[in-house]
Amino acid sequence: MTLTELSYYLRRILPFFILFVLFFLIIFYSFKLYFTFLSLNKPKEPIVPRVFGNINPPEIKNSTSSANFTFVLDNIEGRPVTTTDSAKVYFLPKPTTRFGYREKIYLMAKTFGFNTEVVTHKLIDNLAVFDDGFKKLTIDISNFNFTFDNFSDKNFFTSTDEGKIIPSEKEIENKAIDFLKEVGRYPDELAKGKNQIIYLKYHPGFESYVNVDNPNEADLVEIDLYRQYPDEVPVVSPKFFNSQNYVVLRFLKNNKYQVLKAQIAFYEKSDSQFDIYPVKSGDLAWEELTKGKGYVVAATKGKKDIVIKKMYLAYYDPDFYQSFLEPVYVFLGEDDFVAYLPAIANQFLIQ
Repeated sequence: MTLTELSYYLRRILPFFILFVLFFLIIFYSFKLYFTFLSLNKPKEPIVPRVFGNINPPEIKNSTSSANFTFVLDNIEGRPVTTTDSAKVYFLPKPTTRFGYREKIYLMAKTFGFNTEVVTHKLIDNLAVFDDGFKKLTIDISNFNFTFDNFSDKNFFTSTDEGKIIPSEKEIENKAIDFLKEVGRYPDELAKGKNQIIYLKYHPGFESYVNVDNPNEADLVEIDLYRQYPDEVPVVSPKFFNSQNYVVLRFLKNNKYQVLKAQIAFYEKSDSQFDIYPVKSGDLAWEELTKGKGYVVAATKGKKDIVIKKMYLAYYDPDFYQSFLEPVYVFLGEDDFVAYLPAIANQFLIQ
């Protein structure tokens, strides 16, 4: 066969080949579209937790009922938001008293400035208390969570020490972290989480300290530490604007600092022990909030008509032991209003 003949036959066959390819593609994508349609219209299997079963909703203390408020939703979406139809619930293993805790708590007390040869601990249930009349340290001997208050300088709020300085945010964080490491209670999840710095100034009218934006006006600095986000889902604390894990520092001249208050109230979660639960729709969560089933954790006194500007899903990080790390709906409103609502479907919550 000559090249001329080959070229002739190829030209004759080419239109049929193109038609065949087009026909094949039409058939292929028709089947693909059909099966995609079937999968989209296939009824979803219900999400049924198989590990924990029915669980208690998060216990949120120091809150009030949303029944005392009237709500209007004015968010970007223009409607209640449903971010997901399911979420993980993580088990928080219950801490147990550790062998050799006595040595540990005395090392912690020394780090906080106690003369442990003079001041010994008092054990109340599982709480070891050191109190010298100027400072008080309470340690949970099961997991070494602690709360510390320093009352040694009653006038530190109104101090006019010319040597007082406020260092950079990085240095503030480093000092707080170094201190927690020295104490021996800096959980890995806090190390991987986010930190927040709050500047505090003494307010004579309140006889307490208030937040200020300008570091140069501050007398004290608070460093709040937050748990690492599980599954990229935000974490909220019992007070929302502050963490239950914090260090309050007063910085002095010569690169020195004084710890005035500190607390770690943290419960490690088990990454391997979790269950998947269905989540309430945004519409149902909004309805329950308006019917008084939400927990208000922050609100302006006397303001009852609330405009909600944002709602989203987050994990509630408890400040006292609870069995699970579980999601809540968060409602943010004008005038620093914040409310939480259990997000797990009601049929799986122990009422």
